[in-house]
Amino acid sequence: MGWVLLALCVGSTGAHAAPWSHLRELSVMAGGGVEGYTLALAPRVDPGVTYGVAVGVRPQRLLGLDVGLEVGYAHARNGLDTRRPRDVGTGDFDLVRDGAYAAASVGLRSSTVQPYVLGGLGFSVYNVRGTVQGFGDNIVGSVPVGGGLRASFGSLTAEARLQYDVLFDQRYPTGAPVQHVGGRTPLTIGRGGRYAGRLNLGVAW
Repeated sequence: MGWVLLALCVGSTGAHAAPWSHLRELSVMAGGGVEGYTLALAPRVDPGVTYGVAVGVRPQRLLGLDVGLEVGYAHARNGLDTRRPRDVGTGDFDLVRDGAYAAASVGLRSSTVQPYVLGGLGFSVYNVRGTVQGFGDNIVGSVPVGGGLRASFGSLTAEARLQYDVLFDQRYPTGAPVQHVGGRTPLTIGRGGRYAGRLNLGVAW
């Protein structure tokens, strides 16, 4: 989906137009921060470290709006609370996430330091390290929403972002006991969400 969005924005409108001729900016960013969970997942999953990379473009203004598009990858690792008597296993207990997303952002004003809001769609592959009652490997969809501040200094770009992901197709950790480790529970939406705060640095052309 992300590549389709990018292609629509950078596609040539004429036989002799360069594919990137209608872009105001192309950027590559990397960074990290803290990621955690809310609602039913908060007591079971500890806050952890996340990091990732993103590629973004800013086409010409759309209806007067400063629109940006980006696709990215993120990795996170969170400790699991194993104090419940039903939890079994030895060693470390971690929830490891590898995910990808596509998002659109809208700048709220044109300035060197620009506030913005964003929304998109993503998915994550979860792997559980150790054996913990009620948790198992799974693929989970998400709807990321959030905002931040983006500052530009020539070709350098810095960004601070707060993001919340509404999880769907969340069959793995609902915080409720299941019949067996890794067992599936009914489809849930909003039984637990994911939040993250990140600092990113990158370059723009």
